[in-house]
Formats: sequence, C-alpha cells, structure tokens
Amino acid sequence: MILALAVAVGLIGALLRYRKDALNRIAALPLRFAWILLFAIILQIPLLRAPAVPSHELRLQQALLFLSYLLLAVFVGINWRIPGIRVAGAGLGLNLLAILANGGFMAVTAQTLVRINPASRIEDWIAGVHYPGSKDVIRLPQEIYFWVFSDLLVLPPPFPFPTAFSLGDLLIAVGLVWTLVNLPPVK
Repeated sequence: MILALAVAVGLIGALLRYRKDALNRIAALPLRFAWILLFAIILQIPLLRAPAVPSHELRLQQALLFLSYLLLAVFVGINWRIPGIRVAGAGLGLNLLAILANGGFMAVTAQTLVRINPASRIEDWIAGVHYPGSKDVIRLPQEIYFWVFSDLLVLPPPFPFPTAFSLGDLLIAVGLVWTLVNLPPVK
C-alpha cells in the first residue's frame, strides 16, 4: 500500500511541477526493460492472495517471491543511472536482506498487526502464520533477524488502508517519488 501511495504522490508531484508537460515527461522516462518490473510484481500475487496458513505451506509462493526480488534487482541494475532508482534499489536490498534472514518471508510482529488492526489482540496473531494480503509471516520479536528492516512501521487507522511497512519499503517509496518529480526533459 505504501508503494501505491508513493506512486500517487509522485504522479501528483509530477503534474504540479511539469503541468501540461508532465505526461510527455513520464512517457519519456528512460526506463529500460520495464516489463521485468511488471513481471516481478505479478510473481508476488500468489503470496499476496494466500490465506492465513503456516509459512511452510507456502513454499511455491516463497520461491516466487524470491524470484520476484531477483528480477527486481536485475531491473534496478539495468536502470541504475536514474537517481531515484538507486534509492529504490537500496530499499529493495534492505527488504531482501530481511526476507532472506527471516526464512524467505518478510517478518511482522503481532504487536505491529494490532496497531493496524485495533480491534484485534496480540493473542489473535499466531507466530509462523502468513498474514493474508501481504508478504509477511508473523514472528515473535525475539525471533526476527534484522528486526529494524522488518515490517515495523505503520500507517494506522484512520488511514483508509492501514498497513505495516519496512524501512526498505520507505526507501523504495522515496525513490519512486524522486523519480516521478525529477523527470528528464522530453527530447
């Protein structure tokens, strides 16, 4: 959700900054192999749609998530010359580090889930279970490696779509906004 919000903020920023020329500048953004980005995002859909089951039941989705991150890293490498992509790439790296260190999923605590689901209690969230609609698996705080890079930041209610996100997600969001509000001129 934080990334969709970043795209919206970036597009609004581009429209405000470049006015009538904004769409032409966005279309002229020199992204190479943009299809890799789209394919990588599609590979994450099975995990996002997975139910609340123990993480060991999601091996295929876990493999697709890892493949998705590898493709995203390739995309970042190909487009490294774009400054905002470099920032997004740093965020991608932090997320990948957290995912690899925590068994192939992004970690989230029950405490964080209570912050985005205020009607719930810590006891409602079972460690080792996938949190539906996310790439997260619920972990006990003491079991999370690189906790600072896990999904610990929160956009709480009354935000229309309360969500947890990571420092890496925040860097990716900054990189997306930066890219969209600093578009190159149309040649």
